[in-house]
Amino acid sequence: MSLLVVGCNHRSADLSLLERLAVPAEQLPKALKALTGLEHVQEAVVLSTCNRVEIYASVSRFHPGLQELRGWLAERGDIHPQDLDELQYSYHDDRAAAHLFAVTAGLDSMVLGERQVAMQVKQAMETARQEGSARRVLQRLFRQAVRVGRRVRHETAISSGASSMVDVGLDVAAARLGTALTGSHVLLVGAGKMGGLTARRLVDEAAGRIDVWNRSEDKAERLAARTGGRIIAAGALQQAVGDADLVVCTTGAPEPVLDLDLVLAAVQQRRADGHGTRPLVLLDLAMPRNVDPRCHDVPGVEVVDIADVRAVAMGAGVEYGADRGVNGDVVAAARSIVDVEAERFLAWTRASEVEPTIRDLRRTAEQVRAAELERLSGRLSSLDDRQRETVEALTRGIVNTLLHTPTVRLKELADGTGAEGHADAVRDLFGLDDPDPDREA
Repeated sequence: MSLLVVGCNHRSADLSLLERLAVPAEQLPKALKALTGLEHVQEAVVLSTCNRVEIYASVSRFHPGLQELRGWLAERGDIHPQDLDELQYSYHDDRAAAHLFAVTAGLDSMVLGERQVAMQVKQAMETARQEGSARRVLQRLFRQAVRVGRRVRHETAISSGASSMVDVGLDVAAARLGTALTGSHVLLVGAGKMGGLTARRLVDEAAGRIDVWNRSEDKAERLAARTGGRIIAAGALQQAVGDADLVVCTTGAPEPVLDLDLVLAAVQQRRADGHGTRPLVLLDLAMPRNVDPRCHDVPGVEVVDIADVRAVAMGAGVEYGADRGVNGDVVAAARSIVDVEAERFLAWTRASEVEPTIRDLRRTAEQVRAAELERLSGRLSSLDDRQRETVEALTRGIVNTLLHTPTVRLKELADGTGAEGHADAVRDLFGLDDPDPDREA
């Protein structure tokens, strides 16, 4: 068994490729089924956010499994596998675990220390668990990742006054508006977790009216109750866009929610209402994008998307990191925790690797016990049923007692420095890999 991660993120790939690779929530079940349908992929989790698309997998064989994952990613992005090689990254075993732990802790984000990614990691694992594609190995990995994220934030200052993608996006949007968000009329398109984070920041900024549109009305109702705004009906989206100063899009829709026709109609409505002199700002924090890219060219419309947020966040490290006390020492302390936790996960995988040896040893011992009873069956023929049960229990007890100490010791060695050599010795001494059944018996 090997643990692998293959992916692209905001550092390795441009926005257009990430958008093609993105796996919206409604497509995740199909994607997970396709991945676990590959010959060497036993378990799979897809982490798809606005900053990254990564596949975590437990594979039966390293090199074939790696090629299958790369091929799947290349096909999804409609890119030649050789071209993808320059844009993707891959890690295995303890390095794959360390990468996920760093991601969950906010060490691999555009905005250092941001908390949102921890929720996304947890949701990715929960979806895969429900679909049956995350079982023993990946559930263990992702649950530990969530704990590592909490530990890093508790023991270091990585999240001290932390910004997020939402914070940076709203800052850029306010600059495009030419005014503070206080008193502004905002429309939230999307009522999921990111929509909730946006609403919280807008309430803190004392925004004016905060209306909510969502494909699922129950979520819209809950979020509108928190913001004190209106729920926008499905057919009233164009009118609501035209009425707003700022529209923030955070849905998981695979296609643009605000298409060109809708935005053009909203702009025309604004002019008719006498609001044509102020800009309409569309903040698109979704991946794939919720706003049709052609809206960038519409007069009177300012579109802020992930590319703009990326340019600000990565081009202003002092503003979005160092000024919060997140210096090299803080990052080093966080990395140290990640490395220690990766070693813990490696120790667990080592222990898992000796389990087949323990299982084979016990199976072989049971075969020997059964064979001896069969060999002596003639001498035992005079025993009644109760006496036979006693003999069975006695021989099983002897086998279990003999194997208890070596079994425990092998697990202890695996938890420490590794027990591969000891496991090999056990297999050799007891002929566990010998195909000759007579010798095994």
